[in-house]
Amino acid sequence: MQLDIELELFGALRGLETGDCLILPVGGERVADLRGALQAHAGVHWPSASAGMLASCAFATSSEILRDAQPLPADGRMAVLPPVSGG
Repeated sequence: MQLDIELELFGALRGLETGDCLILPVGGERVADLRGALQAHAGVHWPSASAGMLASCAFATSSEILRDAQPLPADGRMAVLPPVSGG
């Protein structure tokens, strides 16, 4: 089953696309499947993105951070939050 996820980009990821959202086809139903699809997309379209940074990203709905084992939201809308540092 393939889902199209509307993924809102933040931080360093925002500058990698022409807009602040990416429609990403995902061949699964879990957040881990979305993470894999994003890493595959990055390998082709974002050569400057580090695989380690992508592995550390968090995925969220409008109300909660989701773990890799959790199902993707029914509305197909999520945000990807890259790791940050600073004070």
